[in-house]
Amino acid sequence: MELTDLVDKIYAATINIDFGRTGFATRGKAEEGRLSYERDISGALSVFRDAQSSYDPQAIVLIEYTFLNQELQFCEETDTDSISSLTQAIQSFKDALSA
Repeated sequence: MELTDLVDKIYAATINIDFGRTGFATRGKAEEGRLSYERDISGALSVFRDAQSSYDPQAIVLIEYTFLNQELQFCEETDTDSISSLTQAIQSFKDALSA
Protein backbone atom coordinates (compact mmCIF):
# COMPACT_ATOMS: atom_id res chain seq x y z
CA MET A 1 0.00 0.00 0.00
CA GLU A 2 1.21 3.49 -0.84
CA LEU A 3 2.37 5.71 2.01
CA THR A 4 -0.08 8.45 1.01
CA ASP A 5 -2.93 5.92 1.23
CA LEU A 6 -1.85 4.96 4.75
CA VAL A 7 -1.66 8.60 5.81
CA ASP A 8 -5.11 9.29 4.32
CA LYS A 9 -6.57 6.27 6.10
CA ILE A 10 -5.09 7.13 9.50
CA TYR A 11 -6.26 10.72 9.10
CA ALA A 12 -9.82 9.58 8.33
CA ALA A 13 -9.80 7.03 11.15
CA THR A 14 -8.73 9.67 13.66
CA ILE A 15 -11.49 12.04 12.58
CA ASN A 16 -14.07 9.28 12.94
CA ILE A 17 -12.68 8.17 16.29
CA ASP A 18 -13.23 11.72 17.54
CA PHE A 19 -16.72 11.70 16.02
CA GLY A 20 -17.39 8.54 17.99
CA ARG A 21 -16.10 10.06 21.23
CA THR A 22 -18.30 13.08 20.66
CA GLY A 23 -21.27 10.81 19.98
CA PHE A 24 -20.84 9.11 23.34
CA ALA A 25 -21.60 12.43 25.01
CA THR A 26 -24.50 13.44 22.78
CA ARG A 27 -28.02 12.48 23.76
CA GLY A 28 -29.46 10.11 21.20
CA LYS A 29 -26.12 9.56 19.47
CA ALA A 30 -24.42 7.23 21.95
CA GLU A 31 -24.96 4.05 19.94
CA GLU A 32 -23.89 5.64 16.66
CA GLY A 33 -20.87 7.13 18.45
CA ARG A 34 -19.90 3.78 19.95
CA LEU A 35 -20.11 2.04 16.58
CA SER A 36 -18.06 4.74 14.86
CA TYR A 37 -15.49 4.69 17.62
CA GLU A 38 -15.10 0.90 17.57
CA ARG A 39 -15.01 0.70 13.77
CA ASP A 40 -12.38 3.37 13.42
CA ILE A 41 -10.20 2.20 16.31
CA SER A 42 -10.11 -1.08 14.41
CA GLY A 43 -9.38 0.81 11.18
CA ALA A 44 -6.52 2.71 12.79
CA LEU A 45 -5.03 -0.51 14.12
CA SER A 46 -5.24 -1.96 10.62
CA VAL A 47 -3.33 1.02 9.24
CA PHE A 48 -0.66 0.60 11.93
CA ARG A 49 -0.34 -3.09 10.97
CA ASP A 50 -0.08 -2.20 7.27
CA ALA A 51 2.66 0.33 8.03
CA GLN A 52 4.53 -2.23 10.13
CA SER A 53 4.28 -4.85 7.40
CA SER A 54 5.91 -2.42 4.96
CA TYR A 55 9.14 -2.76 6.97
CA ASP A 56 9.73 0.92 6.24
CA PRO A 57 10.69 2.68 9.50
CA GLN A 58 9.89 6.09 8.03
CA ALA A 59 6.36 4.94 7.10
CA ILE A 60 5.78 3.58 10.61
CA VAL A 61 6.97 6.80 12.23
CA LEU A 62 4.97 8.98 9.81
CA ILE A 63 1.73 7.09 10.49
CA GLU A 64 2.22 7.35 14.27
CA TYR A 65 3.14 11.03 13.92
CA THR A 66 0.03 11.75 11.85
CA PHE A 67 -2.21 9.93 14.33
CA LEU A 68 -0.77 11.81 17.31
CA ASN A 69 -1.09 15.18 15.56
CA GLN A 70 -4.74 14.49 14.81
CA GLU A 71 -5.38 13.39 18.38
CA LEU A 72 -3.80 16.62 19.62
CA GLN A 73 -6.08 18.69 17.38
CA PHE A 74 -9.13 16.99 18.88
CA CYS A 75 -8.00 17.34 22.51
CA GLU A 76 -10.09 19.49 24.76
CA GLU A 77 -8.18 22.59 25.88
CA THR A 78 -8.80 21.63 29.49
CA ASP A 79 -7.16 18.21 29.07
CA THR A 80 -3.69 19.50 29.90
CA ASP A 81 -2.26 16.08 30.74
CA SER A 82 -3.13 14.67 27.31
CA ILE A 83 -1.95 17.82 25.56
CA SER A 84 1.39 17.64 27.36
CA SER A 85 1.82 13.93 26.65
CA LEU A 86 0.87 14.23 22.98
CA THR A 87 3.11 17.27 22.50
CA GLN A 88 6.09 15.40 23.93
CA ALA A 89 5.38 12.34 21.79
CA ILE A 90 5.00 14.46 18.66
CA GLN A 91 8.34 16.11 19.33
CA SER A 92 9.96 12.68 19.63
CA PHE A 93 8.50 11.67 16.28
CA LYS A 94 9.62 14.96 14.71
CA ASP A 95 13.13 14.21 15.93
CA ALA A 96 12.93 10.69 14.48
CA LEU A 97 11.67 11.97 11.12
CA SER A 98 14.42 14.57 10.85
CA ALA A 99 17.20 12.10 11.68
